[in-house]
Amino acid sequence: MDFTPIKTQRVYKDIIEQFKMMIYNGNLKKGDRLPPERELCQILGVSRASMREALRSMEMMGIVESRPGEGTFIVNEVTSSILEPLSLIIALEKNQADFIELRKVLESACAKKTAERRTEDDLKKMMVQIKIMEESYDEGVRAEADRELHRIISAAAGNKLLIDMVEAIAGGIDNYIKGARRRLMKDPHNADILLEQHQAIYQYIKDRNGDAASREMERHIDFVEEKLKVL
Repeated sequence: MDFTPIKTQRVYKDIIEQFKMMIYNGNLKKGDRLPPERELCQILGVSRASMREALRSMEMMGIVESRPGEGTFIVNEVTSSILEPLSLIIALEKNQADFIELRKVLESACAKKTAERRTEDDLKKMMVQIKIMEESYDEGVRAEADRELHRIISAAAGNKLLIDMVEAIAGGIDNYIKGARRRLMKDPHNADILLEQHQAIYQYIKDRNGDAASREMERHIDFVEEKLKVL
């Protein structure tokens, strides 16, 4: 591991930056065990206090994990803590147009990949939510089924990075769907339109028509956006 001695004043940040660069260039990989803390301090020429601060920060960021009795490792799985900053950025921005555009890009991509890769079990899970939207008279129940259907479609895409990105904005998506449906239900006819759109997305996924599933997801999100502008 070719670490470089740290010389600047913001020591713990420079330590973190060096770890990031080693991950980017492939010198550190998922599951790699790091040298003992004392050895890292000697290699980098830093104090144990700075090293501990850097390791604590990276653990909070979800980059490394400490295993009692074993040592410190680069994480094997991406955790929500790595993606949390993106979720917070979205929450702070409060820019609905940007959020909807991001949602449309990610969810249409998911719909396309899900159509190509879905299993019979995925279809069954989707149909359960469609049935709830068809049969329930409780808007709260229908809204939850709406959100769950979108989550199932994203999960069935089979692309870990794409799924992680959707998960990063999941809180915003959930709140958006709930709030959007509440406003859209001021016109009861919209409930039927939303159901038809979800049924169409499901059918294209079932038929393995990825392009059509992607277009239908975009159309669905565009419909909601346009309706909300006049409500």
